[in-house]
Parts: sequence; structure tokens; C-alpha cells
Amino acid sequence: MLTLLTLLLASSQLNLEHLSHSDRSLIQAALAAKQAHHVLNIQYENCQSKRDYRQAGLPDAQLLRSTIETKLQLPYETFLFASQEAAEWQRLQPRAPLQSGSCAELHLYLENLDQYELHLFSLEIAEPITNSLTDNKSNEVSEQQLQLLRGYLQRANSVAIARVFDRTQLNAIEQANFLHPDYQSRYIFRLEQGWRNVMPIYMGMHSQFNEQNIAKQASEWLIFLDTQKQFIAARPLSEASMLIKELGTADWLFDLNGNLLRK
Repeated sequence: MLTLLTLLLASSQLNLEHLSHSDRSLIQAALAAKQAHHVLNIQYENCQSKRDYRQAGLPDAQLLRSTIETKLQLPYETFLFASQEAAEWQRLQPRAPLQSGSCAELHLYLENLDQYELHLFSLEIAEPITNSLTDNKSNEVSEQQLQLLRGYLQRANSVAIARVFDRTQLNAIEQANFLHPDYQSRYIFRLEQGWRNVMPIYMGMHSQFNEQNIAKQASEWLIFLDTQKQFIAARPLSEASMLIKELGTADWLFDLNGNLLRK
């Protein structure tokens, strides 16, 4: 999988030559926010037994993830890989990375927290990237995108088509049976059909979207899960039509009443 992603980067799918100054600034803000959250997470994990740290709190990583995906119009996994491996992206990394401190240095944690919030605010108020990092309609790029999906498929224990569903339509018992107690988002997945091993009909989404941005998201997704039922990837169904053709007839599906039917 690493080799495949390296090839994707080498093929200039994620090169920055065509980007405007504002687009580059947007990527810099995303990289700085990611780096700042990483530093905060290290110190918080070491010091969360202390009351002052619990009161300060650790920023929501899911909010950062969804903001980066929305502003860069790029899957978060691809953003992470590019930030670590792409030479052009390395030049946009913070020149003076933040440093985590000891538990006795709460002031440093709070200073880093202020810096993180500034970077996140810059992301939130920015317009989405104007020149897509991956928008290339050539046959070559389409084949590369298919290869990326095939890579997810190789690692997947379960694959399914799922649609976004309002959890308030489930009763309390159904929510308790299907959703983790810590899952707070109003929106979940309702599975329609799938391949390989059967998944639960309802499950939490890969990202938690609020009511303001749920309308901007795809209504149907192709999801890939590992043996622990953890997300490998989730891609809008509209981007996975070629792989779905290769998968062929689904192995199982849920009917309108939630009954499991195997084929």
C-alpha cells in the first residue's frame, strides 16, 4: 500500500506547482494545525490525570480532520501521507514546530493550545482550495484512483454501500445495540448491501458531521472495514463506480425492514 501511494505522489497527483499563494497558505495552515494538535496530544496524554489539564481539555481531533478534508477537498489519509512523504509538502511544514512540555509546564500547553486554535480558525474561515489537488480527468489518473481503491479492498475484511441516516429515527434500544456510547453525532450509516463479511446494519460514520455541513456531504458511501470493524477508508459512492463494477453482485443486503438477505 505504501508503494502505491508513493506512485500516486510521484505521478504529480499531489504536486503543488499549479497552486495559488492563497492555496499554499491554506495547506500551510492545515499542516500547522495538524502538527500543533499532535504536540498537544502528547502532553495531554501524559498529564490528563491532573485537574488543570482536564479543565483545559484536548481539542477534538475529528473536528480538525473534517475541516482539513472540507477545505483541501482531499481524504484525510491522503493528506497525512502527503504531509509525511511528499517533498513539496515538506517545504510548507512549520519552520518552528511547537514543543510539548512536562506536566509542570501547563503554561506551555496553554500557549500551544492558543496556537492550535489560531491555526484552526484560519482554516475554518478560509475558502476551500480553488485548484483541486487531485482533479485530473485523464484515463491515467482514473486508473490510479481505481488502484487506490483496490488497495483498500485488499486490506478490507468487509466492504459495503452505506447511506447517511439520522440516528434519531432509531429508538433507545436500537441505538444502544448498534452504536458505541461515546459516539455523539446525530448522523450514522445505514448499510444497504455489501461484500465479504456482514457488518451491522447501523454504525457510526468515519467522520462526525453536524447539521450545518451534512448537506455538503455525499449521501451514499463505499466503506472498507478491517477485521476489527475499524474504518480503512470511506469514499463517496460516486467516486467508486469502477470498483463496484469489479465487485459485481453483492454477497448480502438489508431489505427495507432491516432483514439480512444473503445472495
